[in-house]
Amino acid sequence: MTSRIRTSAGTGLAALALTAAGVAVAPSAHAAKSDCPREYVCVWNNTSYSGKPTWKSKGNLANLKSSGGLSIFNNGVRYPGADHIWWKVTWSNGQTASGCLHYPPDSGNSITVSGSVTLNHAKWGGEC
Repeated sequence: MTSRIRTSAGTGLAALALTAAGVAVAPSAHAAKSDCPREYVCVWNNTSYSGKPTWKSKGNLANLKSSGGLSIFNNGVRYPGADHIWWKVTWSNGQTASGCLHYPPDSGNSITVSGSVTLNHAKWGGEC
């Protein structure tokens, strides 16, 4: 299965690692990111940020499953040691990927993951 991951510009080392692993990386859409409240991490059960976020939290998220892909957006604020989102996903074939999302206005604050996938975690943490 070919899996696709799309991120906002400026993903740095995470994008390089994913590209080297054969996972596609490209800019993501900005469709309904405005539906994600400030200070939250939001996850949509689609790859286009369509509609309201399916899951959102000021805390960590874990074990979210989707048969059609996920969109993840860090709409956090500056808070040293806990303003970046460290994420990990596992596809139904066992392949995994992980990375870190910055908070706005920094680029690299969102990612989309295609296919049948589980978001193992989206945890608040320090610098990427």
